[in-house]
Amino acid sequence: MLELTAVLFGLFKLFGRNKKKAVDKRPKPRRQTSELSSKPSKPLGKLLSESQVEVVPEPPKERPASLAEFDLLVSSQIDEQQLAQAQQLCEKLPAPHPVQAKLAGGLDTPKELIETLAADPGLTADVLRTVNSAAFALTSPISSAQHAVNYLGVSFVKSLISQAANTHQTKDCSAAQKTALQRVWLSTAVASAFATLLGQHLGHSRPSVLATKALFFNLGDLAFILGNEDAHSWYAEDMTLLDRVKAQQQNCRLNSSIVGSTLARNWGLPEEIERAIANSTLPLANAPTQLDLKEDELKDTILLYLAARIGDRVAYRGLRDLANFNIDAEGEPSTFFIKSHLEASGQQMVINLLADTGFRKKFNHLLSTLAA
Repeated sequence: MLELTAVLFGLFKLFGRNKKKAVDKRPKPRRQTSELSSKPSKPLGKLLSESQVEVVPEPPKERPASLAEFDLLVSSQIDEQQLAQAQQLCEKLPAPHPVQAKLAGGLDTPKELIETLAADPGLTADVLRTVNSAAFALTSPISSAQHAVNYLGVSFVKSLISQAANTHQTKDCSAAQKTALQRVWLSTAVASAFATLLGQHLGHSRPSVLATKALFFNLGDLAFILGNEDAHSWYAEDMTLLDRVKAQQQNCRLNSSIVGSTLARNWGLPEEIERAIANSTLPLANAPTQLDLKEDELKDTILLYLAARIGDRVAYRGLRDLANFNIDAEGEPSTFFIKSHLEASGQQMVINLLADTGFRKKFNHLLSTLAA
């Protein structure tokens, strides 16, 4: 397991995104609570009444002042000028490697991965060069694409392919931009690893899809860092999601969920990933009764938000033991609603897992190499 998880450590050596000229296309109208749903969502009250287990919520806590005074922007609220600014940020990213669309759409079997690598010898060489570098500290060299998939597993190789496809994107970045990007990628990698582990323990129907969504969750942050020369300061040590979103909205009248979903649409990524990004900040400022997402989308949104916050705690605040992540912690506005969201969406088991010694041990084992 240590051999496999060591692969993720190298993800922070390679980071970036590619750019395609943005399509001049207005974002689809979105509601704050269900921005990208093609059909009206069920009221949350119906979801709760249909649940097999009746949830008795705790008395509501008073919102921290930093949240009470904060208004989260959503796509349905932006004007033409903001839309143009979002497109300009997206246009500053280099065009995506064709393999990114394949990764977003699937490549969930060894055969698909091996065939994809076989069709691109240059990409294969980059993957093998990366995995055999000192950063990964493998005791046995990986000699072929098939060897990599068989030895490292599908999820790890997908991450490697994604990173190898973007090795040249940040070559002209400043040192400050690269530091910010490294934090974003560390958070992303940890979130994806946590989402995979969580999905497996919960019996999620598609844990690989959950992990893939987590890999694209911070797409908007990449656009800000690469498209705004001052944005790197929003990704400094100790910054929280609320800190970053406030800075984004104050400086650009946009935020990472709006920009990221715009970029995902411009790149032609699956609508499911676009929606996941658009929903990515909703649990920050909305109580459970304010979210009107379909049941499966609601559950995934909450799980991905939790995974992203754990990734942030690792990347921005040095978390190295899951036991030190407390969803009830005072003074943590970015996690203020997490517990109530988990309870209201029928995912109490997640709260139990966070306190489970065995689950913590497995995640900490991943983290020991991932964030060494």
